[in-house]
Amino acid sequence: MHNINLALVFYKISFTKNVKGVKSVSVSIFSKKVLYSMIKPATKLSLLMLAAIAMSGCAYSSDALFPSLFGSDEQEGIAAGTMDSEDTSIPALGSTNFEPVEISEGSNTGTFVGQKVVMFRSELAQLQNAIRNNNAQLQQIRASVVNNALQYHKVVGMIEAKLQVGTTPGNPTMFGMLEGAQNNIQVMNANTNALNQLAARVSADAANTDYLVDAVRSSYSISGAVDEDHRQLRILENEANQTSILMNSLLNEINNDIVRQKQYTSTANDNIAALSAAIKVGSYGVNNVPLSTGKTVSPHFGTQTQVVGSGSPLFVAKLNKAGTKYKAGLKQAVDSARAKKPSVIFDIVAVSPAAGSSAAAKSNATQVFQDLIDMGVSADKITLSAKIGDVASSEVRVFVR
Repeated sequence: MHNINLALVFYKISFTKNVKGVKSVSVSIFSKKVLYSMIKPATKLSLLMLAAIAMSGCAYSSDALFPSLFGSDEQEGIAAGTMDSEDTSIPALGSTNFEPVEISEGSNTGTFVGQKVVMFRSELAQLQNAIRNNNAQLQQIRASVVNNALQYHKVVGMIEAKLQVGTTPGNPTMFGMLEGAQNNIQVMNANTNALNQLAARVSADAANTDYLVDAVRSSYSISGAVDEDHRQLRILENEANQTSILMNSLLNEINNDIVRQKQYTSTANDNIAALSAAIKVGSYGVNNVPLSTGKTVSPHFGTQTQVVGSGSPLFVAKLNKAGTKYKAGLKQAVDSARAKKPSVIFDIVAVSPAAGSSAAAKSNATQVFQDLIDMGVSADKITLSAKIGDVASSEVRVFVR
């Protein structure tokens, strides 16, 4: 167990407006002292951010098994190589910055209802302050997630690049790099825990906000109020309602981030297991045959009646142009499918137009077949077939079952 001593971390949260008038959050850490040892460099920054999150308090808180990962437009983008490959390197988290409406000022009328209005206004201010604090923590966690994911993929990319050309079986340097990636996964789990804790606090705040809305509405029936009391109550009710909507939106986005982070971590764990197996033999390959030997699997095309691909394809590659970039999107689709079902079978179908030769489609399908082998998919988990389809040019479709 590593020992970590953390002095109190003070931070200042400020809100500014950009040119579009949208408020954003900035966090300035202006005093910190962190003494730690035996922590790998790849995780220091993420752990520091998580420590700041843990120490900051809340002011008021008590379709199918494998649906298609891409829409038709994005499939075209992948085929044309226009998608940013870095987009596959980080979880698809939310991006909303949550800033509550300003609370209207009002004078104390001196009545009993007027005094309750003053109390309601103070409680609403505390709830809005809780939103700001929770939002700031959410943005910190997201920054940690992105930073850690980029570190993880940098290490994994180095390991994969070395395995592609081959290395010595059980290379200790490779296992050392893999340990760094495993440390990144520990930070992923810590980020998920931080999101769960944040969701619990926001859920409690949301319940308090709903209670405040009900209390404001109930005050209309109290006798002895003046017209000014009811006017201020109507304003407060509207502002409390808006705060409740914002609070629930914050909670929903946090919960969505939790789901995405868990899926991302699950895929990363599977990837670590695959990399560990590859390092043991020194390379990627089928039945542990190193790719550096030049050996490849000779795929066999089934007949048209043997086509098993059905439903929506997991991935579509239109390789009718030279230099088409598709492998990043294909890897993302394959990794996601294997994370959901480790025993998944991939059906690769070469689709060619009615008028023309099927040679191009089969050649492209063979390439995709080899790509899946390179990604660690066993040959017995892949089928290859060809058919004539209603297409203008040849394409390769990948189905799962």
